[in-house]
Amino acid sequence: MTQEAKFAPGFLISVPQLMDPNFYHAVVLLIEHTSEGAMGLTINHPTEKSIQSLYEQMGRPWPGDDQSLLMRGGPVQPEHAWILHGPQTSLGSVYEVTDELQMNTSLDALDELAKECSPFRLYVGYAGWGPGQLDREIQQGAWILSDVDISLVFETPFEEVWDASLKRMGIDPAMLVMGSGVH
Repeated sequence: MTQEAKFAPGFLISVPQLMDPNFYHAVVLLIEHTSEGAMGLTINHPTEKSIQSLYEQMGRPWPGDDQSLLMRGGPVQPEHAWILHGPQTSLGSVYEVTDELQMNTSLDALDELAKECSPFRLYVGYAGWGPGQLDREIQQGAWILSDVDISLVFETPFEEVWDASLKRMGIDPAMLVMGSGVH
């Protein structure tokens, strides 16, 4: 793979051998991939905290569902937050990931999405790779590449996302062989 290879936007689906706890059975929405590095959000690793508890820590009232979980986007910069949502809001600084999926950092946008009961996910931290690092991991077989399916982001239960992402590609997760190739 050349350094010009770009896999974003797309999904990175971890293979069973990827034992890093940050990426075990992870599905990462790859948002940016250039010769300078890559950035994505792990879409299926919830934290144990609700978004409401985060808002309470900030002294803000939470207008949404008190069961909405805060997601762990990855191990890099866990003090930063990102919102994934559909194209229904233009508040804040919107980054278009796909035609159906946008990323935002505005709490006003999050408030609006929660009030309207629009689908969204709030992530803390992100998955990041330095120059050429992700390309090497893909060459070593740590990741399976897939196109983005918005239903996996918003509709599929977190604990089913990894299996569902593989099955939609015609891969039976039970048939993936554990090996010692990736750590």
